[in-house]
Amino acid sequence: MSTKSKRKTTHIDLTAFDRTPGEKQIQEKPVKDLKLDPKNPRLVEFPHTGTQASIQKVMEREFNLQPLKDSLYRNGFFYEEPLVVVEEPLAEYGNKRVLVVIEGNRRLAALKSILESPTEFPNEEARERLKSIPVVQRDNREETLPYVGFRHITGVIPWEAAAKAQYALHLVKGGHTVEEIAQLIGNETRDISRWIRTQSLIEKAEDSGLSQDDATSKFYFSYLLTSTDAPATKKWLKLETDKETAVVRSVDADRFKRLWTWLYGSKEAEASPVVTESRQIHRLNRILAVSAATRELEKTGNLNRAFAHTKSREEYLAEGLSRVRSDLQDMLATVAAEGPLVEEVANRELVRTAKKEFQQVERVLATLKKTLGL
Repeated sequence: MSTKSKRKTTHIDLTAFDRTPGEKQIQEKPVKDLKLDPKNPRLVEFPHTGTQASIQKVMEREFNLQPLKDSLYRNGFFYEEPLVVVEEPLAEYGNKRVLVVIEGNRRLAALKSILESPTEFPNEEARERLKSIPVVQRDNREETLPYVGFRHITGVIPWEAAAKAQYALHLVKGGHTVEEIAQLIGNETRDISRWIRTQSLIEKAEDSGLSQDDATSKFYFSYLLTSTDAPATKKWLKLETDKETAVVRSVDADRFKRLWTWLYGSKEAEASPVVTESRQIHRLNRILAVSAATRELEKTGNLNRAFAHTKSREEYLAEGLSRVRSDLQDMLATVAAEGPLVEEVANRELVRTAKKEFQQVERVLATLKKTLGL
């Protein structure tokens, strides 16, 4: 009998409901008794020795624990999210069976850092609250596989910026400052300010009769977020926000409506957006920094023509001629191999059109050369 045929296949129970009464209970365990998992999939890309100290260093260096530490230190541990542990032997402890965290290693690393850093986290009462935390203990690692897979592959999907913005604005309206929200959810203050500013602008748009549903293309939250990041655009909009809450206090209503239409268009006005992709938002921001460019955009609705006014005449001319030369060289490489154009019955109109266009290009170039003294 072959070695392969002697192997026994272990059946892994993937049903979440099939657990013993003990496995279904949440228990409190001291953080000092909980060990980081050397087999954590997060660690695959990062070399470590398998010891707790080595894993902790990797977690600190690679997984941005600071926002998490700040949130835990301020708010305590959320009992709605217990860690999942199993009892396993670890070589570091002479193969003694210890509690290894299968789900929640990043939180455990943050907790250990807080408890081991009284200088950085001096509030003894806050640290005391974090010494014991809720865990669910499974009988073996295999039983945790469906939950871990669900959480990281299927179940827990991070909010998009628009959803984060609505949540943050709701907290602000409840009396919290941006700084408090940052500490609460463990995020950068700057990001939260941007979300709130944008969401409060959307509410102002709705109050003035502008609607996300009125966009001629899909409404992109990021367009308004990025456009109002630029200092020049804020200045053009006369946009003012509250320093503590980031809520918009005032904005030029007429200019905001124009910006909204440039970004999203308007079904009601049958106007197409001038921004057709996200990369063009930075071009729009440069336009709004230059009065002549802004006037051209207001007059023509042509983003490229308006953008030309953001450059010096010399820069615009050099770049434009470079593009024309490049296009002509591509054309030459494509059509020159077949020699001169021969007018025949089948192509007569196209040949005549090509000759006419060529003559017009020559005239424009001659006029440009004479005008500029080139």
